[in-house]
Amino acid sequence: MKAEVNLYVHALFTDGRIVLVGRLLSRNLYNRGNYEGFFRYDEAYLRNPLAYPLDPVHLPLDNGVFTAVNRELGMPEVFDDSLPDAWGRHILARKGGLEPPYAPAHLLLALGGSGLGRLLFSESEVPPTSVGGSIDFADIAKAITEASALEDSIAVDNAELRHLLACGSSAGGARPKVLTILDDDLWLAKFTSRQDPHPELFVALEEAGLILARRAGLEVPEIRRERAAGRDILLIRRFDVTPTKGRNALVSFRTLIGVEDHYSVSYADLAGIVSRFSHRPKDDLEGLYRQMIVNIALVNTDDHLQNFAMLHTRQGWRLSPAYDIVPNIYQGEQILLVNGKHQALNRDDILREGRKFGLSKQRCGRILTEVAARLATWPEVFTACRVPEEHTGNLRLSITRRLKMLHNCQ
Repeated sequence: MKAEVNLYVHALFTDGRIVLVGRLLSRNLYNRGNYEGFFRYDEAYLRNPLAYPLDPVHLPLDNGVFTAVNRELGMPEVFDDSLPDAWGRHILARKGGLEPPYAPAHLLLALGGSGLGRLLFSESEVPPTSVGGSIDFADIAKAITEASALEDSIAVDNAELRHLLACGSSAGGARPKVLTILDDDLWLAKFTSRQDPHPELFVALEEAGLILARRAGLEVPEIRRERAAGRDILLIRRFDVTPTKGRNALVSFRTLIGVEDHYSVSYADLAGIVSRFSHRPKDDLEGLYRQMIVNIALVNTDDHLQNFAMLHTRQGWRLSPAYDIVPNIYQGEQILLVNGKHQALNRDDILREGRKFGLSKQRCGRILTEVAARLATWPEVFTACRVPEEHTGNLRLSITRRLKMLHNCQ
């Protein structure tokens, strides 16, 4: 494993043009937990009218050298946003022939041009020739079979995982997912883990969550439910892809907020970022407020900072469409603070947090009432999405109680 990784960072813009953005150096990679990382924008990029800051908070457009604060990463956090979480990193490491312990920079080298979002990585000024990292949907059943073999700890070599390795850069989460092409469009395909308590539980819950979020007025990506290899699959259209097969940039709020203790962060803190950088702050602040209400009402307690992002389009920064809206059968408390609380929330807490967004008291009340009314159709949506009764009894009771709470004291 290399002790130093020196990468060229490129951006695939919305019109399909690829531009060199800068250089990223990660070193001291044999000393885990004490990595060093440095980034500098390319001078030509800084003069380019297309130039935008990769991270508007921590990497403004400047010709200086930026030093990574997080020694566990060894690079500015925006580059970690290009990498998947647990499942995808495991596949990516297999793809790159990496043996632990490996650093995030090693994974970026293996990622090349196959990640979500706009950024591409190479060891030379020449950008990666392969962009996308997707498989045809006709091969999805083979990828599912390969994923099952990995989950069952069956010894398989890379030749037997070729469909998974072809799309090994899927983003986020601990469950299997792959990037796929269907009807000439790019999708994220999610399917269940062999470890899940019910074979189709989480696919059904996420489908229901996204349908209800759309009914509540949130912008969400297009979804489809398909079946392959005896399993249901949730397809989510990639909102980082433009009609011209270019890319929008994605930056997570984990990167933008930049704190170690995510439990100390509130929804109002996210609203502060939206107010600073969105080119349509009124719409995005109301969208974030709606999303907070939906998360609370549907018991989506996995509302961590990685599940919110800003999107950079041709027009500028905006709040991304909502994603990972999954009612949680394990309950728990909200990760983000609402009026200083993680649990035992009431209608007044939600209204007070909304006021911190800069929304008027009347507007907060109207949106809350509207969202609660639209979410009242959740039983029929759960039925239509075939959410099993098994394992969801307590969840159904919690949603009923929370919606009743939202309707109180109007």
